[in-house]
Amino acid sequence: MKLHLPLSVLPALLACALCATAAIAEPVSRLEVRVVTGGQALSAGSDLELRIYEAGKNVRRLPLVHGESWLPASTHIIPVNLNNSPLDPRNVLRFGLYYRAGSPLAPAFEVVSADVQLPSGREVPARLLNATLSGVISKQGELATVERDQTSLACNSDADCDDHRACNGIERCAPHSAGADARGCVKGTPVICPVNQICGEGVGCHGASALKSFTPDPNAPNP
Repeated sequence: MKLHLPLSVLPALLACALCATAAIAEPVSRLEVRVVTGGQALSAGSDLELRIYEAGKNVRRLPLVHGESWLPASTHIIPVNLNNSPLDPRNVLRFGLYYRAGSPLAPAFEVVSADVQLPSGREVPARLLNATLSGVISKQGELATVERDQTSLACNSDADCDDHRACNGIERCAPHSAGADARGCVKGTPVICPVNQICGEGVGCHGASALKSFTPDPNAPNP
C-alpha cells in the first residue's frame, strides 16, 4: 500500500538538485544519515528505516534503529554500510524515512530535518538529491522526497557516463545497447597490461613495485 502524506510534510528540495547529484560521478559504498527529531521521543521498539528508490531496481530498506528509543529534540548520525551493493546516486529517483510506531499509544514522529550524506573526502559532503526531509509521520508512514523525472536520468553524451577512471575503460552513452544501465551507460573495457604489470590511475601500465613510488593525485576521485 502506498501512503500519501499532506503537501505540508513534503521536503523542501534546494535548487539544482540534479547538478549536485551529477557531481558524485561514481557509486558509493557507505552513507551517513543525519536525523534531528522534534519534541516527542521515538519509542522503543519502533521501526525507522531509510528507503532508497532507484531506477530499475528494488527499493533498498536500510534500518536506522534496532529497538532502541530516541530522546526528544535529539540529533542522530547513523553510518550505513552498503556492503557489496554500492549505490550510484545518479540512479536514485527518491528516498524517504519509513516509520512505524512501536506502540499504538505512541505519539506522531516529528522529523525536524533529515538528510543523507555521501562521504567523498570533500570538506563538505554532498547530500543525496541535495534534499532535506522535514515533517510529521503519524503512527505509520513514509516521509519522502519528490520523485525525479526518470527522463532526467538518461545520459546525453559519453561525458555523462564518465567515472573519471582510465583503468576500467571508457564508458559510453548507448541507451539501446545490451548491458546499458538505468541511465543508458555502458561500461568500458578494462585496460589489459602486459604480463607482470598492472594499471595505475594517471600513470598507466607499470610493475606493481613501480606504482608504489608514484605520488597519488590529490584531485583524483576516491576509490
